[in-house]
Order: sequence, then C-alpha cells, then structure tokens
Amino acid sequence: MNSITLLSPAKINLTLEVLGPRSDGYHEIRTIMQPIDLFDHVEIEITDEGGIELSSTGIEIPSGNDNLAWKAADAFLKESGIDNGVKIFIRKSIPPGAGLGGGSGNAAAVLTGLNRLTGALSQQKLDSLAPALGADVPFFMRSVTALAEGIGEKITAIKNFPLFYYVLLVPNLHISTADVYKKWDDLNKTGVKEGVDAAAEEIIDRFRDAERDFPLRNDLEDPAAALHPELRAFKDILASLDAKDVLMTGSGSAVYALFTDEREALGIYDYLKTSPTFQVFFAKGIKGWHRIV
Repeated sequence: MNSITLLSPAKINLTLEVLGPRSDGYHEIRTIMQPIDLFDHVEIEITDEGGIELSSTGIEIPSGNDNLAWKAADAFLKESGIDNGVKIFIRKSIPPGAGLGGGSGNAAAVLTGLNRLTGALSQQKLDSLAPALGADVPFFMRSVTALAEGIGEKITAIKNFPLFYYVLLVPNLHISTADVYKKWDDLNKTGVKEGVDAAAEEIIDRFRDAERDFPLRNDLEDPAAALHPELRAFKDILASLDAKDVLMTGSGSAVYALFTDEREALGIYDYLKTSPTFQVFFAKGIKGWHRIV
C-alpha cells in the first residue's frame, strides 16, 4: 500500500482558559476540546520522485511550506530519513481562520497517514513532531475529547465524556490567532491570571452531570470581539432561537450552540441553514482516531 485517505476532523473548544503569557512568547492555556464530524479528506501517497506536492479542492488553502500539512510531511521525512516523495491532496470542507482547527487536523492526518504507510517512527517519536507544527496538532493526533494544557502540547484524554450536538455559525471572517492573543495581552495588563477558578476534574464532572448551564468558557472571546465587534451578533442569533449554551470556539470566528438533544439542534440548524450571510453546520462530537475512508 502506497496511499491512504484519512478523515481529518474539526474541533470545538468547550472551555479555553488563558492562564498567562510565557517567556517564549506563547501563552499558557487550559482547554477542553471535542472533535466533531465535520471533516476534511486528506489523501496521502508515497512516491518515488522525491519532494512534497500539495493540492486541494474546495475551500482555498495556503500552498507549499505555508501549509501545515506540507510542513508535517517535511518534518516526517526529515525525522524518518526516508528519501521518497509525498503527494498530499486535501478535499477542504472545514472553514479556515474560524477556530475549528482544520489546518492542525490536516497536519496530524499527514503524520498519522505517513507512519501508517511506512511504519518508520515509533508512536512516541511521531507524537514528538506534533507540538512544533502547531498548538492544536497534538490534540488531533488522537482526536478524542481531551484536556489540553501548556501551550496545547500536554494532552489528557477524558474518559466517559458526553458527545454533544452542535450548530455552528461561521461568518465570512478570517481571524488571526496572533492578533487575538495580542489583544488578550492588552486587556490583561497584569499578564498573569489570578489563579484558576476550578480544578479541571470539577469542570469535567459538571459537563458529565449537567443537562443545561454547562460550564462553557472562552477567555479569547472578549479579545476577539474587541477586534471584530460583529462576532457578538452571531452569538445573539443563536441565543434568540432559545439556544442556552452558546460560545465562540478557539480564537474565532466560529460560534456554536451546544445541545444534548439532536432534534433540538436539527430544528435550529434547519431554520438557519439557508442563511446568505454566514455558513451553518450541524455536527456531533466523535471519539476515535482518524478514520480511513
């Protein structure tokens, strides 16, 4: 076998706490993420020609070494010492710049796919390549609901966590993560948050036990809205339809409503899905590795 196709999921941040800046320029975070069944298709082929070739259809993506999937292939080839080439073809469905982690998921799919094709690296060595590619890439190496800490590289899978339903609104707005964190710094002049409100296990238990009033939290929401005030209007759209649990994911621009009842979620999705002003997706939380198509 010299080719493989993987489903590369998006993710939702159920919580995202920014604990403060680090000396290396990054920020210490604590976040609970859940992968969802909104997928890109990532086809990976080992070739004899050498070099890395990246192409795509669907939503336009960066090309060459500006793309995380390309960087992942490059990192894998250098670490493994393999002198073959790699062709990557991405059918892109996950909107970029929306806080859904599509590019990071693609990078994780490339690492996973190349190692399945070659068996060149141990899982430990493969996982060690992920953090340098992006903060969300370690999470997507497993694609299970997890607590991520540090800058996102410390991953703890959460057992027996509920899989929720989501209605996502994605404005035609690409938000820079770097700009949002810079704005967070501006709004938090002390630079360090005064402690953590609750222990991680307590927050996780509240998600397991609650039927409403889930402990959703995103410390990047206010900075993102300060840069793009129109974001609040999209949350208001969901709230106006009696969605109780509404939040922005990641650094934006996507906002979502969370549901435990599929019919309730589908009712709101059906009402909004023909909107000409934003994209609407219905999704469910998933568990498990990248699925082979």
